[in-house]
Amino acid sequence: GEGIWIIKLKDQPYCANYGDGVCEDDWVLDLMEANDNHQEFHTVSEFIEWCVNGRPGGNCDGWTSKGEGAYLAGGKEAGGQIVDQRFCPRIVEGEIRVLTSGPTCLQLIHKKPAEGGISAVLGTGSTYTFYSPDEPKFADLKKKLFEEDLPKIMPALGLDGEPFPIVWTTDLIIAGTDDKGNDVYTVGEFNCSCVGISKFQACAYPDKSIMDVTGFDFWEASKVADTAGAAAVKALELNRAKKPTYLASQISSTAGDGPWINMLGPCDGLLKQPALPEFKLALVEYFIPGHASGCGGYDKGKNGHRVDSIPIANGVIKAGSACVPVFYAPDLHDIFARLAKSMNGIIVRINPGQLPGAAQEKFDSLMRQCIAEGIPVWSSPDVQIQMGAKDALCKIAHLNCGLPDTLAYYTEADFITGFKKTMAFQPRVVKQNRGSAGEGIWII
Repeated sequence: GEGIWIIKLKDQPYCANYGDGVCEDDWVLDLMEANDNHQEFHTVSEFIEWCVNGRPGGNCDGWTSKGEGAYLAGGKEAGGQIVDQRFCPRIVEGEIRVLTSGPTCLQLIHKKPAEGGISAVLGTGSTYTFYSPDEPKFADLKKKLFEEDLPKIMPALGLDGEPFPIVWTTDLIIAGTDDKGNDVYTVGEFNCSCVGISKFQACAYPDKSIMDVTGFDFWEASKVADTAGAAAVKALELNRAKKPTYLASQISSTAGDGPWINMLGPCDGLLKQPALPEFKLALVEYFIPGHASGCGGYDKGKNGHRVDSIPIANGVIKAGSACVPVFYAPDLHDIFARLAKSMNGIIVRINPGQLPGAAQEKFDSLMRQCIAEGIPVWSSPDVQIQMGAKDALCKIAHLNCGLPDTLAYYTEADFITGFKKTMAFQPRVVKQNRGSAGEGIWII
Protein backbone atom coordinates (compact mmCIF):
# COMPACT_ATOMS: atom_id res chain seq x y z
CA GLY A 1 0.00 0.00 0.00
CA GLU A 2 2.98 2.38 0.02
CA GLY A 3 2.42 5.04 -2.63
CA ILE A 4 -1.28 4.20 -3.01
CA TRP A 5 -3.28 7.32 -2.17
CA ILE A 6 -7.05 7.61 -1.78
CA ILE A 7 -7.79 11.23 -2.59
CA LYS A 8 -10.83 13.49 -2.18
CA LEU A 9 -11.43 17.19 -2.63
CA LYS A 10 -11.57 18.68 0.86
CA ASP A 11 -13.98 21.57 0.32
CA GLN A 12 -14.59 21.97 -3.42
CA PRO A 13 -17.54 20.50 -5.39
CA TYR A 14 -16.97 17.93 -8.12
CA CYS A 15 -17.98 18.80 -11.68
CA ALA A 16 -20.98 16.98 -13.18
CA ASN A 17 -19.11 15.36 -16.08
CA TYR A 18 -15.53 14.31 -16.66
CA GLY A 19 -13.71 17.13 -18.45
CA ASP A 20 -16.11 19.91 -17.41
CA GLY A 21 -13.66 21.26 -14.86
CA VAL A 22 -10.00 21.27 -13.84
CA CYS A 23 -8.53 21.50 -10.32
CA GLU A 24 -6.74 24.68 -9.34
CA ASP A 25 -3.28 24.44 -7.83
CA ASP A 26 -4.46 25.82 -4.46
CA TRP A 27 -7.39 23.41 -3.99
CA VAL A 28 -6.89 21.33 -0.85
CA LEU A 29 -6.85 17.53 -1.09
CA ASP A 30 -7.84 15.07 1.64
CA LEU A 31 -5.35 12.19 1.27
CA MET A 32 -5.14 8.78 2.91
CA GLU A 33 -2.23 6.41 2.22
CA ALA A 34 -3.10 2.72 2.09
CA ASN A 35 -0.03 1.36 3.88
CA ASP A 36 -1.11 2.64 7.29
CA ASN A 37 -4.37 4.58 6.70
CA HIS A 38 -2.74 7.84 7.79
CA GLN A 39 -4.34 11.11 6.64
CA GLU A 40 -2.71 14.23 5.24
CA PHE A 41 -4.01 17.50 3.75
CA HIS A 42 -2.11 19.13 0.91
CA THR A 43 -2.88 21.36 -2.05
CA VAL A 44 -3.01 20.04 -5.60
CA SER A 45 0.35 21.65 -6.36
CA GLU A 46 1.89 20.15 -3.21
CA PHE A 47 0.65 16.68 -4.14
CA ILE A 48 2.05 17.07 -7.65
CA GLU A 49 5.39 18.15 -6.14
CA TRP A 50 5.37 15.02 -3.93
CA CYS A 51 4.62 12.73 -6.86
CA VAL A 52 7.12 14.34 -9.24
CA ASN A 53 10.08 15.36 -7.03
CA GLY A 54 9.24 13.83 -3.66
CA ARG A 55 11.14 14.30 -0.45
CA PRO A 56 14.53 14.46 -2.25
CA GLY A 57 13.30 17.61 -4.02
CA GLY A 58 13.49 19.55 -0.74
CA ASN A 59 9.93 20.91 -0.76
CA CYS A 60 8.09 18.08 1.02
CA ASP A 61 9.39 18.30 4.58
CA GLY A 62 5.85 18.59 5.95
CA TRP A 63 4.74 15.20 4.64
CA THR A 64 4.25 12.45 7.23
CA SER A 65 4.22 9.55 4.75
CA LYS A 66 6.82 6.85 5.32
CA GLY A 67 7.56 6.95 1.59
CA GLU A 68 9.79 9.21 -0.44
CA GLY A 69 7.43 10.13 -3.32
CA ALA A 70 9.10 10.92 -6.70
CA TYR A 71 7.03 8.25 -8.44
CA LEU A 72 8.17 9.23 -11.96
CA ALA A 73 11.89 9.04 -11.13
CA GLY A 74 13.99 7.49 -13.87
CA GLY A 75 11.24 7.63 -16.49
CA LYS A 76 9.11 4.80 -17.86
CA GLU A 77 12.12 2.61 -18.67
CA ALA A 78 13.15 2.60 -15.00
CA GLY A 79 9.63 1.87 -13.78
CA GLY A 80 8.59 5.48 -13.14
CA GLN A 81 4.81 5.70 -13.44
CA ILE A 82 1.64 6.83 -11.71
CA VAL A 83 -1.76 5.15 -12.13
CA ASP A 84 -4.93 7.21 -11.65
CA GLN A 85 -8.02 5.10 -10.98
CA ARG A 86 -11.59 5.74 -9.85
CA PHE A 87 -12.06 5.35 -6.09
CA CYS A 88 -14.47 2.54 -5.20
CA PRO A 89 -16.11 3.58 -1.90
CA ARG A 90 -17.15 0.02 -1.03
CA ILE A 91 -13.49 -0.68 -0.27
CA VAL A 92 -14.58 -0.09 3.35
CA GLU A 93 -16.35 -3.49 3.09
CA GLY A 94 -12.95 -5.04 2.39
CA GLU A 95 -11.28 -6.66 -0.56
CA ILE A 96 -11.15 -10.25 -1.74
CA ARG A 97 -7.64 -11.64 -2.17
CA VAL A 98 -7.64 -14.58 -4.58
CA LEU A 99 -4.60 -16.74 -3.82
CA THR A 100 -3.67 -18.66 -6.95
CA SER A 101 -1.04 -21.16 -8.08
CA GLY A 102 -0.57 -21.18 -11.84
CA PRO A 103 -4.18 -21.13 -13.11
CA THR A 104 -5.59 -22.82 -9.97
CA CYS A 105 -7.45 -21.01 -7.20
CA LEU A 106 -6.11 -22.08 -3.80
CA GLN A 107 -7.91 -19.83 -1.37
CA LEU A 108 -10.05 -16.71 -1.07
CA ILE A 109 -9.35 -14.25 1.73
CA HIS A 110 -11.74 -11.47 2.77
CA LYS A 111 -9.54 -8.66 4.08
CA LYS A 112 -11.67 -6.18 5.99
CA PRO A 113 -10.06 -2.95 7.20
CA ALA A 114 -10.40 -1.78 10.77
CA GLU A 115 -13.33 0.48 11.58
CA GLY A 116 -12.73 3.87 9.99
CA GLY A 117 -9.91 2.55 7.82
CA ILE A 118 -9.72 1.79 4.12
CA SER A 119 -6.59 -0.34 3.74
CA ALA A 120 -6.56 -3.94 5.01
CA VAL A 121 -2.77 -4.25 5.20
CA LEU A 122 -1.51 -6.51 8.00
CA GLY A 123 -0.72 -4.62 11.18
CA THR A 124 -3.48 -2.02 10.77
CA GLY A 125 -6.12 -3.88 12.80
CA SER A 126 -7.73 -5.45 9.75
CA THR A 127 -9.63 -8.76 9.92
CA TYR A 128 -8.84 -11.68 7.61
CA THR A 129 -11.44 -14.38 6.90
CA PHE A 130 -10.24 -17.42 4.94
CA TYR A 131 -12.47 -19.33 2.47
CA SER A 132 -11.93 -22.50 0.45
CA PRO A 133 -11.73 -22.11 -3.35
CA ASP A 134 -15.19 -23.64 -3.78
CA GLU A 135 -16.96 -21.15 -1.46
CA PRO A 136 -20.47 -20.68 -3.04
CA LYS A 137 -20.71 -16.95 -2.23
CA PHE A 138 -17.79 -16.27 -4.60
CA ALA A 139 -18.96 -18.53 -7.46
CA ASP A 140 -19.78 -15.61 -9.81
CA LEU A 141 -16.52 -13.84 -8.98
CA LYS A 142 -14.53 -17.00 -9.75
CA LYS A 143 -16.40 -17.66 -12.99
CA LYS A 144 -15.61 -14.21 -14.35
CA LEU A 145 -12.02 -14.20 -13.15
CA PHE A 146 -10.93 -17.76 -13.96
CA GLU A 147 -13.17 -18.73 -16.90
CA GLU A 148 -13.59 -15.42 -18.71
CA ASP A 149 -10.60 -13.23 -17.83
CA LEU A 150 -7.75 -15.62 -16.98
CA PRO A 151 -6.96 -16.66 -20.59
CA LYS A 152 -6.82 -12.96 -21.56
CA ILE A 153 -4.70 -11.52 -18.74
CA MET A 154 -1.20 -12.55 -19.89
CA PRO A 155 -1.82 -11.55 -23.56
CA ALA A 156 -3.22 -8.19 -22.34
CA LEU A 157 0.03 -7.62 -20.42
CA GLY A 158 2.20 -8.49 -23.41
CA LEU A 159 3.14 -11.80 -21.77
CA ASP A 160 1.47 -14.24 -24.15
CA GLY A 161 3.07 -17.66 -23.68
CA GLU A 162 4.47 -16.89 -20.21
CA PRO A 163 3.23 -19.18 -17.42
CA PHE A 164 1.37 -17.73 -14.47
CA PRO A 165 3.51 -17.53 -11.30
CA ILE A 166 3.43 -20.55 -9.00
CA VAL A 167 2.10 -18.28 -6.24
CA TRP A 168 0.27 -15.05 -7.08
CA THR A 169 -2.74 -13.09 -5.92
CA THR A 170 -5.44 -10.87 -7.35
CA ASP A 171 -6.86 -8.28 -4.96
CA LEU A 172 -10.46 -7.54 -5.93
CA ILE A 173 -12.57 -4.58 -4.80
CA ILE A 174 -16.32 -4.12 -5.24
CA ALA A 175 -16.75 -1.52 -8.00
CA GLY A 176 -20.57 -1.56 -8.12
CA THR A 177 -23.42 -3.90 -9.10
CA ASP A 178 -24.66 -5.31 -12.40
CA ASP A 179 -28.20 -5.27 -13.79
CA LYS A 180 -29.10 -8.30 -11.65
CA GLY A 181 -27.84 -6.72 -8.45
CA ASN A 182 -24.70 -8.86 -8.28
CA ASP A 183 -21.51 -7.28 -7.01
CA VAL A 184 -19.02 -6.40 -9.73
CA TYR A 185 -15.35 -6.63 -8.75
CA THR A 186 -12.34 -4.82 -10.14
CA VAL A 187 -8.64 -5.58 -9.69
CA GLY A 188 -6.88 -3.37 -7.17
CA GLU A 189 -3.54 -5.00 -7.95
CA PHE A 190 -1.79 -8.20 -8.86
CA ASN A 191 0.92 -9.52 -6.51
CA CYS A 192 3.28 -11.87 -8.29
CA SER A 193 6.89 -11.32 -7.24
CA CYS A 194 7.19 -12.67 -3.70
CA VAL A 195 3.65 -13.39 -2.54
CA GLY A 196 3.40 -14.42 1.08
CA ILE A 197 1.54 -17.47 2.34
CA SER A 198 -0.28 -15.63 5.13
CA LYS A 199 -0.12 -18.16 7.96
CA PHE A 200 3.59 -18.77 7.42
CA GLN A 201 4.43 -15.08 6.98
CA ALA A 202 2.60 -14.29 10.23
CA CYS A 203 5.85 -15.57 11.81
CA ALA A 204 8.14 -13.29 9.80
CA TYR A 205 9.87 -11.89 12.89
CA PRO A 206 13.52 -12.02 13.97
CA ASP A 207 12.69 -14.41 16.84
CA LYS A 208 10.37 -16.78 14.95
CA SER A 209 10.52 -19.34 12.14
CA ILE A 210 8.50 -22.09 10.46
CA MET A 211 8.69 -24.05 13.72
CA ASP A 212 6.32 -21.50 15.27
CA VAL A 213 3.54 -22.30 12.78
CA THR A 214 1.54 -25.15 14.29
CA GLY A 215 -1.72 -27.09 14.21
CA PHE A 216 -4.37 -26.31 11.61
CA ASP A 217 -2.52 -23.16 10.52
CA PHE A 218 0.50 -25.29 9.56
CA TRP A 219 -1.67 -27.84 7.76
CA GLU A 220 -3.57 -25.22 5.80
CA ALA A 221 -0.50 -23.17 4.89
CA SER A 222 1.43 -26.32 3.92
CA LYS A 223 -1.41 -27.28 1.59
CA VAL A 224 -0.95 -23.98 -0.25
CA ALA A 225 2.85 -24.41 -0.35
CA ASP A 226 2.50 -28.02 -1.58
CA THR A 227 0.25 -26.87 -4.41
CA ALA A 228 2.76 -24.17 -5.37
CA GLY A 229 5.59 -26.70 -5.47
CA ALA A 230 3.49 -29.16 -7.47
CA ALA A 231 2.59 -26.36 -9.91
CA ALA A 232 6.29 -25.81 -10.63
CA VAL A 233 6.76 -29.52 -11.33
CA LYS A 234 3.65 -29.66 -13.53
CA ALA A 235 4.96 -26.71 -15.55
CA LEU A 236 8.27 -28.54 -15.99
CA GLU A 237 6.42 -31.62 -17.19
CA LEU A 238 4.64 -29.50 -19.78
CA ASN A 239 7.95 -27.91 -20.76
CA ARG A 240 9.56 -31.33 -21.18
CA ALA A 241 6.67 -32.53 -23.32
CA LYS A 242 7.11 -29.56 -25.66
CA LYS A 243 10.91 -29.93 -25.85
CA PRO A 244 11.96 -33.59 -26.07
CA THR A 245 15.64 -32.60 -26.24
CA TYR A 246 15.41 -30.93 -22.83
CA LEU A 247 16.19 -34.06 -20.77
CA ALA A 248 19.03 -35.00 -23.11
CA SER A 249 20.94 -31.92 -21.97
CA GLN A 250 20.28 -32.54 -18.28
CA ILE A 251 23.37 -33.09 -16.21
CA SER A 252 23.52 -35.85 -13.60
CA SER A 253 24.74 -33.58 -10.85
CA THR A 254 23.80 -29.98 -10.19
CA ALA A 255 26.70 -27.73 -11.11
CA GLY A 256 29.94 -29.42 -10.17
CA ASP A 257 32.35 -28.08 -7.55
CA GLY A 258 31.90 -24.54 -6.27
CA PRO A 259 31.62 -22.43 -3.13
CA TRP A 260 27.99 -23.42 -2.63
CA ILE A 261 28.32 -23.34 1.16
CA ASN A 262 28.54 -19.55 0.89
CA MET A 263 25.11 -19.47 -0.77
CA LEU A 264 23.32 -21.61 1.79
CA GLY A 265 21.77 -20.74 5.12
CA PRO A 266 20.14 -22.74 7.92
CA CYS A 267 17.37 -24.84 6.36
CA ASP A 268 15.32 -25.77 9.42
CA GLY A 269 12.32 -27.84 8.38
CA LEU A 270 13.62 -28.74 4.90
CA LEU A 271 12.70 -32.30 3.90
CA LYS A 272 15.20 -34.87 2.67
CA GLN A 273 15.87 -34.58 -1.05
CA PRO A 274 14.60 -37.51 -3.15
CA ALA A 275 17.21 -40.10 -4.15
CA LEU A 276 16.09 -40.04 -7.77
CA PRO A 277 14.53 -36.63 -8.36
CA GLU A 278 12.49 -36.14 -11.49
CA PHE A 279 13.64 -32.51 -11.72
CA LYS A 280 16.16 -30.30 -9.95
CA LEU A 281 15.16 -26.79 -8.90
CA ALA A 282 16.82 -23.91 -7.08
CA LEU A 283 14.80 -21.60 -4.86
CA VAL A 284 16.67 -18.29 -4.90
CA GLU A 285 16.55 -15.66 -2.17
CA TYR A 286 18.58 -12.59 -1.21
CA PHE A 287 19.82 -11.70 2.28
CA ILE A 288 20.02 -7.90 2.51
CA PRO A 289 23.32 -7.08 4.27
CA GLY A 290 23.02 -4.87 7.34
CA HIS A 291 19.22 -4.79 7.22
CA ALA A 292 17.58 -3.26 10.31
CA SER A 293 15.66 -6.49 11.00
CA GLY A 294 18.90 -8.35 11.66
CA CYS A 295 17.69 -11.25 9.51
CA GLY A 296 18.10 -9.97 5.97
CA GLY A 297 14.73 -8.25 5.45
CA TYR A 298 11.35 -7.67 7.03
CA ASP A 299 9.96 -10.58 4.99
CA LYS A 300 12.41 -13.02 6.64
CA GLY A 301 12.44 -15.22 9.74
CA LYS A 302 15.34 -15.79 12.12
CA ASN A 303 17.17 -18.18 9.74
CA GLY A 304 17.35 -15.52 7.00
CA HIS A 305 14.83 -17.26 4.75
CA ARG A 306 11.35 -16.06 3.94
CA VAL A 307 9.24 -18.19 6.26
CA ASP A 308 7.31 -19.62 3.30
CA SER A 309 10.40 -20.50 1.21
CA ILE A 310 11.23 -23.78 2.96
CA PRO A 311 7.59 -24.95 2.70
CA ILE A 312 7.54 -24.19 -1.06
CA ALA A 313 10.79 -26.15 -1.47
CA ASN A 314 9.15 -28.97 0.50
CA GLY A 315 6.21 -28.84 -1.90
CA VAL A 316 8.63 -29.53 -4.77
CA ILE A 317 10.26 -32.36 -2.80
CA LYS A 318 6.89 -33.95 -1.99
CA ALA A 319 6.11 -33.88 -5.72
CA GLY A 320 9.19 -36.04 -6.35
CA SER A 321 11.79 -33.44 -7.35
CA ALA A 322 14.79 -31.83 -5.67
CA CYS A 323 14.77 -28.22 -4.47
CA VAL A 324 17.57 -26.44 -2.60
CA PRO A 325 17.11 -22.89 -1.20
CA VAL A 326 20.16 -20.76 -2.07
CA PHE A 327 21.05 -17.14 -1.45
CA TYR A 328 22.13 -15.07 -4.43
CA ALA A 329 25.42 -13.29 -3.77
CA PRO A 330 26.24 -10.50 -6.29
CA ASP A 331 29.98 -11.02 -5.72
CA LEU A 332 29.60 -14.66 -6.81
CA HIS A 333 27.41 -13.93 -9.83
CA ASP A 334 29.40 -15.93 -12.39
CA ILE A 335 29.55 -18.98 -10.13
CA PHE A 336 25.83 -18.65 -9.37
CA ALA A 337 25.17 -18.52 -13.12
CA ARG A 338 26.75 -21.95 -13.46
CA LEU A 339 24.45 -23.30 -10.76
CA ALA A 340 21.36 -21.65 -12.27
CA LYS A 341 22.01 -23.01 -15.75
CA SER A 342 22.43 -26.54 -14.39
CA MET A 343 18.91 -26.53 -12.96
CA ASN A 344 15.65 -27.64 -14.55
CA GLY A 345 13.79 -24.69 -13.06
CA ILE A 346 14.32 -21.66 -10.81
CA ILE A 347 11.91 -20.28 -8.20
CA VAL A 348 12.77 -16.63 -7.45
CA ARG A 349 11.79 -15.30 -4.03
CA ILE A 350 13.44 -11.88 -4.38
CA ASN A 351 11.30 -8.75 -4.51
CA PRO A 352 12.15 -6.31 -7.32
CA GLY A 353 14.53 -3.65 -6.06
CA GLN A 354 15.93 -5.69 -3.14
CA LEU A 355 19.17 -6.21 -5.04
CA PRO A 356 21.37 -3.10 -5.16
CA GLY A 357 21.74 -1.15 -8.41
CA ALA A 358 23.51 -3.00 -11.19
CA ALA A 359 23.20 -6.31 -9.31
CA GLN A 360 19.45 -6.34 -10.07
CA GLU A 361 20.13 -5.82 -13.78
CA LYS A 362 22.73 -8.63 -13.84
CA PHE A 363 20.42 -11.00 -11.98
CA ASP A 364 17.46 -10.22 -14.26
CA SER A 365 19.66 -10.65 -17.34
CA LEU A 366 20.78 -14.07 -16.08
CA MET A 367 17.17 -15.13 -15.47
CA ARG A 368 16.28 -14.13 -19.04
CA GLN A 369 19.24 -16.15 -20.31
CA CYS A 370 17.97 -19.18 -18.39
CA ILE A 371 14.51 -18.77 -19.91
CA ALA A 372 16.04 -18.51 -23.40
CA GLU A 373 17.89 -21.78 -22.74
CA GLY A 374 14.65 -23.57 -21.78
CA ILE A 375 14.91 -23.25 -17.99
CA PRO A 376 11.62 -21.92 -16.57
CA VAL A 377 11.83 -19.10 -14.01
CA TRP A 378 8.99 -18.24 -11.61
CA SER A 379 8.35 -15.32 -11.62
CA SER A 380 10.42 -14.12 -14.56
CA PRO A 381 11.73 -10.54 -14.50
CA ASP A 382 9.28 -9.56 -17.25
CA VAL A 383 6.31 -11.03 -15.37
CA GLN A 384 7.35 -9.19 -12.19
CA ILE A 385 7.81 -5.90 -14.05
CA GLN A 386 4.75 -6.01 -16.30
CA MET A 387 2.25 -7.90 -14.15
CA GLY A 388 3.34 -6.45 -10.81
CA ALA A 389 3.50 -2.84 -12.01
CA LYS A 390 0.42 -0.76 -11.28
CA ASP A 391 -0.12 0.17 -14.94
CA ALA A 392 -1.12 -3.46 -15.46
CA LEU A 393 -4.49 -2.14 -14.27
CA CYS A 394 -4.71 0.01 -17.43
CA LYS A 395 -3.97 -2.95 -19.69
CA ILE A 396 -6.79 -5.03 -18.21
CA ALA A 397 -9.22 -2.11 -17.96
CA HIS A 398 -11.38 -3.65 -20.74
CA LEU A 399 -11.80 -6.97 -18.92
CA ASN A 400 -14.54 -7.86 -16.43
CA CYS A 401 -12.11 -7.34 -13.58
CA GLY A 402 -10.92 -3.92 -14.79
CA LEU A 403 -12.06 -0.31 -14.40
CA PRO A 404 -12.47 1.44 -17.79
CA ASP A 405 -11.46 4.85 -16.46
CA THR A 406 -8.04 3.74 -15.21
CA LEU A 407 -5.25 6.02 -16.43
CA ALA A 408 -1.45 5.86 -16.30
CA TYR A 409 0.96 8.78 -16.38
CA TYR A 410 4.62 8.56 -17.29
CA THR A 411 5.54 12.25 -17.48
CA GLU A 412 5.06 15.23 -15.20
CA ALA A 413 3.02 17.11 -17.83
CA ASP A 414 0.63 14.19 -18.42
CA PHE A 415 0.20 13.66 -14.67
CA ILE A 416 -0.61 17.31 -13.99
CA THR A 417 -3.09 17.57 -16.88
CA GLY A 418 -4.80 14.22 -16.29
CA PHE A 419 -4.94 14.32 -12.51
CA LYS A 420 -6.47 17.79 -12.38
CA LYS A 421 -9.28 16.57 -14.65
CA THR A 422 -10.01 13.29 -12.84
CA MET A 423 -9.74 14.87 -9.40
CA ALA A 424 -12.20 17.60 -10.38
CA PHE A 425 -14.73 14.91 -11.34
CA GLN A 426 -14.69 12.34 -8.51
CA PRO A 427 -12.64 10.89 -5.62
CA ARG A 428 -9.57 9.04 -6.89
CA VAL A 429 -7.01 6.43 -5.88
CA VAL A 430 -3.48 7.32 -7.00
CA LYS A 431 -0.81 4.64 -6.92
CA GLN A 432 2.92 4.59 -7.43
CA ASN A 433 4.39 1.90 -9.68
CA ARG A 434 4.83 -1.00 -7.30
CA GLY A 435 4.83 -1.96 -3.66
CA SER A 436 2.89 -4.38 -1.50
CA ALA A 437 2.44 -2.69 1.84
CA GLY A 438 0.19 0.29 1.04
CA GLU A 439 2.88 3.01 1.09
CA GLY A 440 2.46 5.44 -1.80
CA ILE A 441 -1.22 4.51 -2.39
CA TRP A 442 -3.31 7.65 -1.86
CA ILE A 443 -7.09 7.92 -1.47
CA ILE A 444 -7.98 11.47 -2.49
